[in-house]
Amino acid sequence: KMGGNISVENNADEVVSLEVHADGKVIEESKDRLEPGDKARKEATWLTPGKGYTLIVKLGEGTNESEASQYFFAPEVDDVSFKVTDLLDMKQLRLLEIEHLLDEILPGVRIEDRVFHAKTYPRCFVANELVTYLVVHRLAEDVDEAVKKCNVLVDCHIFEHVVEKQPIDNRYLFFRIRENHKLMESRMKSLEADQLSNNTRTSGMRFRSYTADRNASIKGLEGWLEKKSKIGLWQKRYFRVLMGAESKLGNHLAYFESTTAIAPKGIIPCTEIDLVDIYEHSKNSRTFTLTMVDSHTGKKDYLLRAPNADICASWLGALKPFARSLSAVDVVSRSALVFVLKDEVLRNFAKLLTLKTFKKGDWICRLGDRADDFWLLREGSIAIYIRTRDGQEKFYCKQKPICFFGESVFLNQDGKIPVRKASCKAMEDCAMLVMSKKSRELFLKDHKGVIGQLHLLLESGISRVIGQVPFFPPSLKPADLQKLKLGLHYRSLVPNQVLFYEGDRGHDFYIVYAGELKIVHYDSKSNEEIVLKTVGKSECFGEIALLLSGIPRTATVIATQPTLLLVLHEETFKAFLKMAQLDINIVMRKRIVNTFKQYHIPFFQAIPEERVQNLAEECQVETFHKGESIFEEGDDGDNFYIISFGEVAVHVGGNIIAKLGQGKYFGEIALVVEDTPRTASCKATKDTVLLSMSKTSFRGFFADRPEALADVELKIAGRKCQIRSIMYHPKGVELFTSFLKKQYAEESMEFWHDVRAYRKVAISLNPEEDPESDKKIQEKAESLVERYIREGSDRQVNISSDMSRDIIAEVEAGEANAGTFVNSEKEVITLLSRDKLSLFKQSPEFKDLMAIVGGYEVNASTKAKGGRKRGGSRIDIELDATCRPVSPSAKSKSKLKQQEGDRSSSSLKQG
Repeated sequence: KMGGNISVENNADEVVSLEVHADGKVIEESKDRLEPGDKARKEATWLTPGKGYTLIVKLGEGTNESEASQYFFAPEVDDVSFKVTDLLDMKQLRLLEIEHLLDEILPGVRIEDRVFHAKTYPRCFVANELVTYLVVHRLAEDVDEAVKKCNVLVDCHIFEHVVEKQPIDNRYLFFRIRENHKLMESRMKSLEADQLSNNTRTSGMRFRSYTADRNASIKGLEGWLEKKSKIGLWQKRYFRVLMGAESKLGNHLAYFESTTAIAPKGIIPCTEIDLVDIYEHSKNSRTFTLTMVDSHTGKKDYLLRAPNADICASWLGALKPFARSLSAVDVVSRSALVFVLKDEVLRNFAKLLTLKTFKKGDWICRLGDRADDFWLLREGSIAIYIRTRDGQEKFYCKQKPICFFGESVFLNQDGKIPVRKASCKAMEDCAMLVMSKKSRELFLKDHKGVIGQLHLLLESGISRVIGQVPFFPPSLKPADLQKLKLGLHYRSLVPNQVLFYEGDRGHDFYIVYAGELKIVHYDSKSNEEIVLKTVGKSECFGEIALLLSGIPRTATVIATQPTLLLVLHEETFKAFLKMAQLDINIVMRKRIVNTFKQYHIPFFQAIPEERVQNLAEECQVETFHKGESIFEEGDDGDNFYIISFGEVAVHVGGNIIAKLGQGKYFGEIALVVEDTPRTASCKATKDTVLLSMSKTSFRGFFADRPEALADVELKIAGRKCQIRSIMYHPKGVELFTSFLKKQYAEESMEFWHDVRAYRKVAISLNPEEDPESDKKIQEKAESLVERYIREGSDRQVNISSDMSRDIIAEVEAGEANAGTFVNSEKEVITLLSRDKLSLFKQSPEFKDLMAIVGGYEVNASTKAKGGRKRGGSRIDIELDATCRPVSPSAKSKSKLKQQEGDRSSSSLKQG
């Protein structure tokens, strides 16, 4: 459908009537009448993208009525808003229509240097070829509609005749694209060489069609091939792959007499192709066969010949996914063996494989059996059973094509026959390709050099790569490593092959064994493919799929080189963790570390690189499904959260006041402020992975670095900070002392400093090493008593008389020790917190301290509209009347940029 809703506002001074016609009849759902200032909103379910309609706009009533009409092809857009004045001049509607037609028509434009009457016309396309493309692919109902669509682009000067100004017609006319047209500048970047539709004398270009759907991605796959007839003659035909939406016949391969023929000479149903393979007797590898299933009513085999080997390979790559079965060569080519067995060696290997079938429930082999044979799974799925630590044989994992087992027969060099390390059972009807001992010996006799390469690929190489992957803990035991290798399966890719598309459901984790891939995102606005990252050997990706089953992929992954992947399925991963007795938090530790590094959490910035790993050890990985509550407003706050993947909505008073994405964090006040209830509710709006840290873990991490903890506490808590944070912060204690001097109360701070210094000395002195240590401790204690404790002393501190008496008695008895002044130190701090802390927080010195540590504030407008102040955190999100976030003004953006380090933490995010 057109997509979403259509909104219309009558900004004219007269009554307006609107209606849309299709096929000469008015669409009742489209009719509307708007008074001046009125707005209407309709769900556009009655518009079909690409179909032609007539919009009629009537302004005024009676004799003063005027009318404007426009025929248009419905665009496919999200929610769209119009004003009546826009509809009267039709410019906005026409622009939407043109952008839709460009996306629809350009993939069918084949740009070549054309020759006519000995004259060359560079970079142009043929009108009737494009018209045919639109009709054949059901993008136009007939030739007339196809011509009409193309002429919309002629009228706006995107298409133009190479000689003179004239419209497109269903004739052999040359047209060019105005490449400097503002709507074409970004789209010209998607031009690519088009091998399939080339003839032998030209070099063509076609616009790439970006899509997340494989079937749609091969729309426009077409070109010249020769088809062998029943009497053995080669007939040149133009072949096109037509998908289900383009034909009532479903997916099929159609062949035509010419590039402009609309009716096919014949069709080959893709759903009835059993096997696609290179013709055994093909010269130059440019002939291939299509073998049909037994139920096919036409020919059982089709023999097709391409202009060259490259074009043949392109057709094979496009058609093989439709085939129900794979040839032995295909099976080996799609397995990891393709990285060792090349060309003729691979074919020789495939010839020695024999087919064996198993019914659902059949045992293929049992643990402990002689491992004489090598097996490749062509069709179906098998279950792997292994012996656990308690000696029981239990289900471990499921394997699908193309997997193999029994590779140990290639690895043992001592002549001993190995035994099976696992049992295999058919989970459904299976087809296996088997190489017997006799065939294996025959193959190795002719190809002795393969042994070393196979050992590197299947044994030492895989162990080395797994050891380099930071995802798995280095402490993995050899027995557990063997279980992990058994649960992995290989996936080989050729250059430009797509591993998965953005939006596909994810269930697997990938390790790059060899080769390289690019991770890309398609930007619909710029019509460009944006490369986000490249991954190479020993790198991994997709681990989120192990935590959240079926999570949609956030990008498309494409091989840029011949690539071999090790694949771990989510269920196998869970079984492996259980059998190896591993904690998910240990396995995911590398991702946790990367999260800290990548998202630059401001109050963790001062932590040294070597200690980030220790910080990660204090975190837990938590998963929440869409709609699941993380915590509710009023709950006790004990945990801090970082969003590793997904999105969280923050609710205050039932209103969503913020949405936090990947890399954002919330709940940090709970780490440093005691007994803090949540002031907002947080709920996952998508499947989400969070890293959480408890208050206990947080304080434990900073136990040996009180100064660092104080800095973090001050950053987070701000005006809600406790006196401990100030006293342990170097600048904080300096500014607090300066404030106390103004209050004539600095003796308490002096006492605190001196007794801390005394305690450190007392702890460090060892009587065995220094016989004078007790005397030194006694002398220092007496000095402190005379200065701060005795009645009438110069700097007497405000502690209870009972406590003063106990300290004096202990010192006079010669029993001074490291704990003599501990209670008095605590009491002084308690009194400072009670009497002076609140005054200090209102002083210029405290303001200076917040400026130094980067404390946060809450802006007034947010507090007024529902955002609550949490400690010292700052909310800089503007809210509208309904408490929805809105974009800040340019002035606000400038201010936010200056305070970027603080912005990421807000009381909204803290919850």
